[in-house]
Order: sequence, then C-alpha cells, then structure tokens
Amino acid sequence: MAIQFKLNERKAVEAVLWLIHQGVTNMYSVWKMLFAAEKYHLNTYGRPITGDIYMAMEHGTVPKWLYKDACKRMGVGFAKAGNSLIAERNYIRKFFSITDIEALEFGYKEYAGMDFNEIRNKNHKELAWKNAWKKRGVRKEVPIPFENLIDEAWLIEELKWRSHSMVI
Repeated sequence: MAIQFKLNERKAVEAVLWLIHQGVTNMYSVWKMLFAAEKYHLNTYGRPITGDIYMAMEHGTVPKWLYKDACKRMGVGFAKAGNSLIAERNYIRKFFSITDIEALEFGYKEYAGMDFNEIRNKNHKELAWKNAWKKRGVRKEVPIPFENLIDEAWLIEELKWRSHSMVI
C-alpha cells in the first residue's frame, strides 16, 4: 500500500499566497520553498501541509496540482505572469496550524535569497528528486512517492495505513 494523501486545494493556494506575502514571486522559488516545507512537516509532524504530489522535473521538484492546474485557473487567489506568481488577495491565516507556519518558514529560509542556479543545485541534491529523475526514462516528469520524502522507516509504515484517511 502506497502513502497517499487527499489534496487540500484551498490550503495549497493559501500556502502559495503565504510565500508570495513573504516577498517571493518567482514561481521556481515558490515551488522549491513549498517542497522543503512539505518535506519538513511530513518528517516532523507526520503529515504534509497540502497533500499535493511532487513531480521530479528537469529543474527540480514541482507540486503537481499547483503547477499544472491552479496556475491555469482564473480567480484561484494568485495568477501566473510568465515565471512570476502574483497574489490576487492576502492569504487566510485560519487555514494553517502553528506547525504549518513553522514549516513554511523553514521552507522559505531554505531557499531565500538564492538565484536560479543556486536553487536548482540545492534542490537537485534532494535524494527524492535524484531517485525519481533517474527512473523517469524518456518522460519529462515523474511523480515522487511520499515514501521518498520520509527519513524514518517506522513513519513510512505508519503512514501507509493512515494517510488515506487523514484530513489535511
């Protein structure tokens, strides 16, 4: 049984808005910060922030739903303009737990102030990205299993049974 979480679309949008509110508008930076936050929260508290599936792509990790669906919708809360994300409103704090904010701050700090090449190099050192990318074959993207984001074997086994029914 694989670890699968139900995506919380609203919370995913709010997380992007939180990062934009911190002054991060480059989509590439936002995705890597969010990946770091999700991985941190998953390992520290046993659940992700949003439940979005991450894809290994040429330039690193990308949240699938946010990148492929939310960025193309009108009125989701932010808009895509080239490689930038523009907030259409402020984030709503009530959607986050204290630990969600802690993890978002962690993700922000992991990549803040870095240029594209620095971010790419750091993100390409992620074992989860490396393992997925080398198994992709001819595909331009491949999903990264949640199991590959978790450091502890006991947590992997626990989440294989609980993740399907968790509310994020």
